[in-house]
Amino acid sequence: MNRIALATLALFALATTRADAGLTKGRTLKTGQATNYGDGSDGDLRRGLPRLFTDLGYGMIKDNRTGLIWEKKTNDGSIHDVHALYSWSTGEPWQANGTAFTTFLATLNSIPCFAGNCDWRLPNLNELESIRNLGASFPAAFLAFNQSCPSGCTNTECSCTTPGGYLSTSTVDGTPSDVWVVRFNYGGCYQSTKTDLGYVRAVRGGF
Repeated sequence: MNRIALATLALFALATTRADAGLTKGRTLKTGQATNYGDGSDGDLRRGLPRLFTDLGYGMIKDNRTGLIWEKKTNDGSIHDVHALYSWSTGEPWQANGTAFTTFLATLNSIPCFAGNCDWRLPNLNELESIRNLGASFPAAFLAFNQSCPSGCTNTECSCTTPGGYLSTSTVDGTPSDVWVVRFNYGGCYQSTKTDLGYVRAVRGGF
C-alpha cells in the first residue's frame, strides 16, 4: 500500500475517532429504568448510552460518559460520611456560605487535599441528576454509588448513598432563598430553603 493510501486511512481513522467522541459527548444517557411498562415506555425503549463508571481508587468514581469524577461516600464518621448533613447558606442574602462550603468543601480542598486534588465542588442540578438511577429506589443510585456499606467502612471498602436529599449548587430562579435538591429515594428533585440541612457529594472535572 502506497504512502498516499496509508495517509488517507490515517486521516479517516482520526476523523472517525473524533466524530465518535463528539457523538458520545452529545448524546443522552440511559436513565437506568429497565422494567417495560408497555410500548413506548422508558423501560421499553431504553434510549441513550449505557452508563459506564470506573472506580479510580483513593475514594473516587469516574463517570466515563460525562467525565465527572465523584467522591465516594463512606460510613466511617469521616468528612466523607454519607450521613453528614450540611447547610447551603447562613441566610440573607443567600450566598454560598453555609457549612457545605465552609466545612465540607473547605476540608476537601485544604492541602494536601482529597486524593491530591484541590478543586472539589458541589454539583449543579444537571450533574447531580446524572447519577440518579430511575431503575432503583431507596436509594435511586447506580451500583458504583451503592455497594456494601456496613458501619465503619471507608472509601476504599464501600460506596454509600443515603435515600435523602442531596444539595446542588443551583438556586431556584426567582426564589434566591431556595436551592434545587435531588432526593435519592426515588430520584425526584425539589426546592429547599438554603438554611435547611441536606446531604452532599463532591465532584470535580467534566467534559
